[in-house]
Amino acid sequence: MGSRKPYEIGQEAPFAISRTKIENFVQCPRCFVLDRRHKVAVPSGPSFTLNTAVDTLLKKEFDRHREAGTVHPILQELGCDLVPLKNANMDVWRENFKGVRYLHEPTNLEVFGAVDDLWVNADGEIVVIDYKSTAKATPVEELGTERWHDAYRRQIEVYQWLLRQLGYKVSSTGYWLYETARNTADSFDQKLEFDARLIAHEGNTEWVESTLYRIKDALDDDGLPWSSDNCEVCKFFDARAYATSSQGEEIYPHCFVCGEVKKEARYGMPAGPVDESRVVLMGCVIVPGEVRPDWLCTNCESKNDLN
Repeated sequence: MGSRKPYEIGQEAPFAISRTKIENFVQCPRCFVLDRRHKVAVPSGPSFTLNTAVDTLLKKEFDRHREAGTVHPILQELGCDLVPLKNANMDVWRENFKGVRYLHEPTNLEVFGAVDDLWVNADGEIVVIDYKSTAKATPVEELGTERWHDAYRRQIEVYQWLLRQLGYKVSSTGYWLYETARNTADSFDQKLEFDARLIAHEGNTEWVESTLYRIKDALDDDGLPWSSDNCEVCKFFDARAYATSSQGEEIYPHCFVCGEVKKEARYGMPAGPVDESRVVLMGCVIVPGEVRPDWLCTNCESKNDLN
């Protein structure tokens, strides 16, 4: 089993990476590397315990039909004849931090992910199933273009990829069993009523292996990758640091000539090309007797000829 310790550049031991961490890399390589190599993780939010309860109860129901080899009545109502898969590994495959595991030898990354369920179609192919639950006035009938919906799609695709690497025959069609709690009732009465929908997804797993190579390259790079343009976490910390610097705390330094706070400051001679739209090169001016040096931006250095 791959190591759960922080990644060390050039390490020879396999490194475990979950399906969730792969998604984190897709969302923002910078946040991913800070987490996996430097143990600086994005703050976690509260757990969705009601969703977890729905998942747990669904698994219990489908386990009874798994044992009996029968189709769940929900699926019969939805016109589906898929039967829960019987496999000795099911309990492990559904357990967090264990799951379906495969060592990708070219990168030495041990990929794993815990599935919600696996069913079987008439052709004997394994069908990846993911339970989802929410509350709306009308049932969820399809997924849209929201970022988290794309994450749901990649989730199914990683599971499909993992099972294929283990030699299983896997259908390209996966499903979300989407349970929508009705929030239009007149009263609660200590119960929630749900509408179930089976939403199909034609998975494309071609992106998975190329992403593993990109992850390996990012982990072995001495520096940090750029933030994703739409990473809300990086935007927050950048805006916070900028505002803090504006109040006199030198997270981002001020140019002592123009007084502007310089975002994404880099000091000295860069080792390679610099994206001038995101980086400002800064120089250091040492004043005799001063313990702390002042910082001078290249624009002011050029204008004032203060070399």
